[in-house]
Amino acid sequence: MTTSSAIQVIVDEQYIRELVKENVKNALEDSGIGCWWDLKRLEAETCRKRDWLIENILLNPNFKEEMTLISNGRESSRWMFRAEEMRKFLDQHFHYLNAKMR
Repeated sequence: MTTSSAIQVIVDEQYIRELVKENVKNALEDSGIGCWWDLKRLEAETCRKRDWLIENILLNPNFKEEMTLISNGRESSRWMFRAEEMRKFLDQHFHYLNAKMR
């Protein structure tokens, strides 16, 4: 004798949309594609505090020209950076910037 059971699945479409939206946002941020970073994101990417970043990178005379190309120079009172270019800068200067912590 065969018995059949019915299973009802209720899907919260709004929850699924928000979940997908958040995952796409995270994927774009992780890749650096088409996005900008703010200073808070730069802190997270480098594991450095705001004051250290400002002193050693953003206002460092050695990096003035590069920061002009990568950042908005704090126009409108908020630092903004081109993510891909900043990531390349950080990779290129990794040893120099980390030697400053010793």
